[in-house]
Formats: sequence, structure tokens, C-alpha cells
Amino acid sequence: MAAAKSKAAAPGSIKRNIGLLALGVPLLFLFLPTVVFLGIALLPTFVALVVDRSVKRYGGMTVGGLNFAGAVPYLLNLWTGDHSVPEVLNILSDVFALMTIFGSAAAGWMIFAATPAVVTTVLTLTSSRRLAALRSRQKELIEEWGTEVTKSAEDDFDAPPPPGKPR
Repeated sequence: MAAAKSKAAAPGSIKRNIGLLALGVPLLFLFLPTVVFLGIALLPTFVALVVDRSVKRYGGMTVGGLNFAGAVPYLLNLWTGDHSVPEVLNILSDVFALMTIFGSAAAGWMIFAATPAVVTTVLTLTSSRRLAALRSRQKELIEEWGTEVTKSAEDDFDAPPPPGKPR
């Protein structure tokens, strides 16, 4: 039964793949300088996608976004100027272009590495501030209602739970 379904679905998928190849191969050669430039300029993005094993791939998105942002000015120069492979080699042999492209990818790595520590610090400060506010409110309530309120709560906590209700 499963073999019959796969045989029935195979002609459609083969036609689709042939259609994509028929469209993709000419476009590849038409935009060869762009493909070569992006293939080399976005290497840090590809590495980040391979190395990042998290479910949502935040590392790849962070590094990829900044890496692409660093490559865009040179990509636009390539599109508006001489769109040829020798021009791509000229761009990629420029030290300042490489520093911009790969430096922005490095900034993405730094943001990706620093974000968990920053979030942890903010959450710790927020929770400690909230805890201090709750403790001060608790002191106010004890002053207003007396210590009997806390003792009855402690007595209730020490008492066995009613049948059928877990603690």
C-alpha cells in the first residue's frame, strides 16, 4: 500500500524536480557572480547553521542576518556595476570588504554568545527586586495584622492535607 502511494507521488515530484532544474540551472549561470560572491561571503552563516543544534537555530539567524547585512553593500555594488566573476574576485580580495563582511558575522557571533548572559542577569535582577517588594509587603501585612496570620499559615502547612488533595 505504501509502495503504491510512493509510486503515485513519484511522477509529480519528478516533474517538479525537473522543472526546478530547468529553471535553476540557467539562473545559476545567469547569476553566477552573485552565487559565487554569496557562497564565499556567507560562509560564516553556513558554519553557524551547521554548528547550532538548537531547535529554532537562533545562532544561524543571528550570524546570518548580520553576515548578510555586511555583504549587502558589496552585493549592491556588484549588481549596479560590473556583474562578472573577475569583479567578485576583486571584491573578495579587498581586505576592507572582507573585514566588513566577516566582521559583521563576528558581531553576530558575539551577540549570540552574550545574549544568554544578559537575559540571565536581567531576569535575576527582576526576580530579586520582586522578592524584595514581596518581603516588604509581607512585613507591612504582619505589622497590620499581627504574627497570628503567619502562624495560622504555618499551622495549615504542617497539618496533613485533606483526603484526595495532594500537597
